[in-house]
Amino acid sequence: MKTMCSLALMLALATASACAPTVNHPADVEAIKQLMDGYFKAASAKNPAGLDAVLTDKTLLIEPHMAPLVGKEAIGKMHQAFLDNFDTDAKGPATEVRVRGDLAVAYGKYAETITPKDGTLAAEKATGHWLAVLGRQGDGSWKWDWVIANSDQPLPGSTADGAEEQALLQIERGFEAAAKNRDIAFFERTLAKEYAQVYDGKPVNVAAQFAELKSGAIQIESMTLRDLRVHVFGDAAIVSMMAESKGMYKGKPMAEKARGVDFFVKRDGRWQVVNSQMTTIKE
Repeated sequence: MKTMCSLALMLALATASACAPTVNHPADVEAIKQLMDGYFKAASAKNPAGLDAVLTDKTLLIEPHMAPLVGKEAIGKMHQAFLDNFDTDAKGPATEVRVRGDLAVAYGKYAETITPKDGTLAAEKATGHWLAVLGRQGDGSWKWDWVIANSDQPLPGSTADGAEEQALLQIERGFEAAAKNRDIAFFERTLAKEYAQVYDGKPVNVAAQFAELKSGAIQIESMTLRDLRVHVFGDAAIVSMMAESKGMYKGKPMAEKARGVDFFVKRDGRWQVVNSQMTTIKE
């Protein structure tokens, strides 16, 4: 009887052991590390297929400052929109992976430099953490189930949907066209009545400057804004930039390159510039 009980117990233990899920198998851990590494390499290589390779139709992606995305199609559209507008140099290795059967959890830190392709906005460095829940697929590969990214970069002066920032950028870009077209009406709408400008530490006679622009004494042939950064604080905002302009002043060629800041206030639902500070870039 004791022998039969011992054999039954051994058989039960063996059966339970055979059914227990595999925990942290080295091959699974390495496969998941390579999967995550490949995702960030695909971003840097501008490879949408490589980005989408981690997705399924049920993948849930939660990114900072945006609504959750569900499924390969929705996330793939976000990937493509990002690649169309930005270049990136990204790394985000998995520093910890835990596997239990067909389910895994991975964690890591990311660091990337994001550069807008249009050349107007300044490049931004982003760092943070990510946490991924992955599932083993029928073919043995691993895919994302849920992924949460958490930026550790503060966002001072940003609004929830970015609409105010875009409105301010549109105004700044409007200055380019207004200067070239001598559109004084645009300046009158956009500059506050108390507007003042300081250039290289000296006050500018704004009225006299506009008179020369209107008469043609100042002729702007080209104006380019770069490194634009916008910060919104309720009904106040600042926009910093680098500006290059070329043209003629009283028949003589002129060229300027400067860094500056425009200070805005919002009145009656409309942004106006109240002060500008510019400093010549000496090369």
